[in-house]
Amino acid sequence: MPELDSPPASAGDSEWDLSPVFSPSSIAMVGASDNPMSIGGMVYGNLKRDFPGQLYPINVVRKVVQGDVAYSDVADLPEPVDLLIVMVEASLVPGILARAADAGHRSAYVLSSGFSEAGAGGIALQAQLTDLATTRNFPIVGPNCIGFLNSFGSVMANFSLAPTADRPRPGSVALISQSGGFGSYILNRAVRGGLGIGYFASTGNEAGVTVADVLRHFVEQPQIKVIAMFAEAIRNPRQFLAAADRARELDKVIISVTPGASETVARAVMSHTASIVGSRDVYDAVCAQRGVLRVDSIDELVDYASILQAGKRMRGRRIGVITTSGGAGVLVSGAAGDYGLDVPQLGPERQAQIAALLPAFASSTNPVDTTAGIGEMAPDTYEKIARALLDDDSIDALVPLAWHSVSRDADVLVALESEYDKPIAPVVTIDADALAHRMPAFADPTRAVRALTAVTAVSGRPRRRTADGIVDEARAAAARDLLRPSMAHGFALESTAKDVLRLYGMPTAEERVVSDPDAGSKAAAELGGPVALKILSYRLPHKSDQGGVVLNRQGDDEVRRGCSELLEYMAAKGVPVEGVLVQQMAKGSLELAVGMYRDSVFGPIVTAGLGGRLIELTADAVLLPAPFGRDEALAAADRIAGGRITHAQRGMSESALGELAAAMTAVGLVAVDHPEIDSIDVNPLIPTDRGLVAVDALFTWAKPPTAAHD
Repeated sequence: MPELDSPPASAGDSEWDLSPVFSPSSIAMVGASDNPMSIGGMVYGNLKRDFPGQLYPINVVRKVVQGDVAYSDVADLPEPVDLLIVMVEASLVPGILARAADAGHRSAYVLSSGFSEAGAGGIALQAQLTDLATTRNFPIVGPNCIGFLNSFGSVMANFSLAPTADRPRPGSVALISQSGGFGSYILNRAVRGGLGIGYFASTGNEAGVTVADVLRHFVEQPQIKVIAMFAEAIRNPRQFLAAADRARELDKVIISVTPGASETVARAVMSHTASIVGSRDVYDAVCAQRGVLRVDSIDELVDYASILQAGKRMRGRRIGVITTSGGAGVLVSGAAGDYGLDVPQLGPERQAQIAALLPAFASSTNPVDTTAGIGEMAPDTYEKIARALLDDDSIDALVPLAWHSVSRDADVLVALESEYDKPIAPVVTIDADALAHRMPAFADPTRAVRALTAVTAVSGRPRRRTADGIVDEARAAAARDLLRPSMAHGFALESTAKDVLRLYGMPTAEERVVSDPDAGSKAAAELGGPVALKILSYRLPHKSDQGGVVLNRQGDDEVRRGCSELLEYMAAKGVPVEGVLVQQMAKGSLELAVGMYRDSVFGPIVTAGLGGRLIELTADAVLLPAPFGRDEALAAADRIAGGRITHAQRGMSESALGELAAAMTAVGLVAVDHPEIDSIDVNPLIPTDRGLVAVDALFTWAKPPTAAHD
């Protein structure tokens, strides 16, 4: 992935009080205009139409803007304001904000473009904003964004919607987007999809306040139940993780749609906001661990937010279906199976209750097929069937077919939506968007079913994550003592890496370090059985690739000869040797691997998958951000190779799976305790009849040479 030579300055891990930004009692706009077609005119027009607090236009030329007395500078205002909205030439912005901070104004939202997205000159201007934000504790959102809205406070501080346009319906959904233009699209798409929008914010280049900061603020707002976000990059990962954990604690839901990590995407993002995109696989793993719902499209984002905005949950994964078409019922049932939901058969009594309402040729099982003849039945038939399913303890959610959004059936569903705490996801064949403004509604049966999987994903989840492992300072200190001799080199010797791993509870193969063939023979006799012989040298991080390993040596003569050959070969190549590792051979039907690397955004990521020679062929590892607890490790281990290795006959008994989870936890703890370790590679790990054993291990350093612990 390409990198920037000089990434733009960022406020990083700063924490802001964003109440003055998003819930201001007073606003001043720098660049307010009388021209209703200009951005400055549109934004000020939006503010003037809705905002109930004190509003000041600032314009260096005009004395009156849209009927209000204008001021020429932020320093001339009669009082400090909560929020400055800035829409002027980029070169003027740093000076304006410096004077604003001096005058006691509390925050700024910079809509102006021409900063880091515009090249070296813009990067320098943006760095001034970042410096001001951090040194003066002055929250700055933007630049290069379209603003925000707060439906509860009647603040329409953006140009996504015109002053004459209808306002979004206030509701429990908050939207956040780094991209201004795309954020505008998401907002308009969400409004058309019937979402109740409480807040919307675009963050642009993020000279100060980041998406994660806004996310953390919105999670704490009592009216908000769902936060949907589009992020091109996460610049404040600590705040993002804190927001995700807090959302789960409050039983709120974060939905994220994020670009992938291909070079094409990375180039597009850097040219747009001068960001560097992290690995999509890592981001997916972080979201899965922290309970953030990942989606791949705006349609999914809107669908998920629609079904979740009422805050309903499901006790299980069982859905009831009402349809006037047998084909539609089959489609819903098939989609349910694809998405891991169940369409259970109703009990005899419930079937009899429904059958009494229908003609003989209809179906009272689940799906309930009323046939098209329901229009000729009693007017309350549809409602009675829907109630029967919603009242049934074997049904956790309802997917009903409604022919038209303006119909008796649609009215029934709206009434039931407010009465029952079970989710209802109607499929509407004509004008689904109209019904969506009254309740969740979908034009496609598959989308309705998929949306319900979002509800199951957040239903019944624990409010807090499991323990992150045991902090053991004595163990960490002992590991540092073991690692210190290796710190002047690029990596730790295999024997050293295994000594550290054993401290953290990872079982390893039995082995001895020797210096000559006589000692090698003695060590092999003590270990018993065939042994592997490995050269230990700081010149050979990957020994087997350079002739530094011989396998399956047994007996005094074979071991002596193997040690002699290895030492002579290395001497001939001029490779300095620290010793020979004599290791008992491990036998098993399966080879696994556990590793760790440090993501530039989210830190240590533990990986686990098939090992040995398969590791490069399959490239199919599970990822788990550290730190984590054993339960998370066990769940991740069970997903390796799609769960197909968790059987004793394939080499992974239940106990071996637990040992693999313990090995993953050990690697995660090593990574957390020792940030100087850049990567860990334990490959292979072999399930044997004596348990799981690590056969090889490699630690590399982030910045060799160093003496970090001296």
